[in-house]
Amino acid sequence: MLFTWNAEGFLSNHDSFTRLGIFYGISLILMVWFISRISVGLGQISDQIDDFTEKNYSVRKQIPGNTEINRLYEQVVNLGEKTEHAQETLESSSTRLNGILTYMTDGVIATDRRGKIVLANAAALEYLNVKEKDILSRKIVDALDISADYTFRDLLESEPEIMLDSENSVGEFTTLRIKFALFRRESGFISGVVAVLHDVTEQEKNERERRLFVSNVSHELRTPLTSVKSYLEALDEGAINDPDIAPGFIKVSLKETDRMIRMIRDLVSLSRMDSDTIALEKEVINVVAFLHFQLNRFDQIVGTSDEDQKTFKILRQIPLQPIWMEIDTDKMGQVIDNLMNNAIKYSPDGGNITVSLEQTNTQILLKISDEGMGIPKKDLPKIFDRFYRVDKARSREQGGSGLGLAIVRDVVKMHDGFVWAKSDGKHGTTFTVVLPYAPLDDAENGSDTDDWADHD
Repeated sequence: MLFTWNAEGFLSNHDSFTRLGIFYGISLILMVWFISRISVGLGQISDQIDDFTEKNYSVRKQIPGNTEINRLYEQVVNLGEKTEHAQETLESSSTRLNGILTYMTDGVIATDRRGKIVLANAAALEYLNVKEKDILSRKIVDALDISADYTFRDLLESEPEIMLDSENSVGEFTTLRIKFALFRRESGFISGVVAVLHDVTEQEKNERERRLFVSNVSHELRTPLTSVKSYLEALDEGAINDPDIAPGFIKVSLKETDRMIRMIRDLVSLSRMDSDTIALEKEVINVVAFLHFQLNRFDQIVGTSDEDQKTFKILRQIPLQPIWMEIDTDKMGQVIDNLMNNAIKYSPDGGNITVSLEQTNTQILLKISDEGMGIPKKDLPKIFDRFYRVDKARSREQGGSGLGLAIVRDVVKMHDGFVWAKSDGKHGTTFTVVLPYAPLDDAENGSDTDDWADHD
């Protein structure tokens, strides 16, 4: 009986252990399943976050159920959708800003709080004649070449407005008005400055010409008229009967009269150009022959002037093959005359004047260089202004009116070209005339070009 009880107790304990094992097994399976479920959910959340980080905002298939993991995944998805919307808004604003900056005629430069450039639009790059890679990260005072007068702290404290003479991408000198403004965050923290570059070349030129016009015209007319009046009075009082004095007085009077006539003629030409009453009379010519023809006239006057026995030599660097293009020969002849006379005036005795002609697929380049005293850098942007003289006393002494280069600029502009001067300020000056060029068919080469054939 005792043995039977023990066996039954043993069997009862065995069943308990079996049930306990089954319970633990099922619990372990459920735990593994639950942990794997959490692991899969967390993995999917992690992968979804990685997608959002890589700007891939497509949503993965959501995990079924209503657990904390599911709700966390939904929050991540909502955050991704908001991030996508914010990204699209930011990109749209950035695109609009880039579009505005690209098509602005004013230049815009922005810096960080240390004064290093972080943004420059196309207009600013063109005005300063630099490439974007060469200006980014440079200090703004160095890029604008104002470090001698301003520090970055000066720009922050006073926000000055400065005028800057610059050379643009096509070699033309421009006058820029630069305004500075602080770039602040909503918190008021200054994170840099913004510089706006406005091209005021024409306004400044017109203002200079307006100031110079009255004073120069009155001086240029009053001085020779006073001189002529004095000589005529002397002749009237009896000097005309003195053979030693009278010829000299008459010669000076004629010289001063010619000087006034030249100035008035130049003023009339410029006035007609300003009012667009001059129409170009273009014809197809061989520019090579035309240039030789013009230069031959200067070869013939070397040392023939009674007042100036200066000698010079013209060096020609002109291609042999003809270049056919359509120009107004009278007007372009005036351009060559003015540039050559200018070179002769300022060349030293016995100096060389080099004339070169180059042809590209789209342009004709005429260069006239002298070996004179050069033009200071500060004067280069202004030498094409009316009445502007680098050496005022010497120009007046040699009969210059200060209008020749202004006429050159206007005539070249009428031909849709441009002109500029280059000099180191110490020795020699080179004037470059650039005209648009397109090859002409042989059928367009008119017979009237034969007039320029005999140029050698």
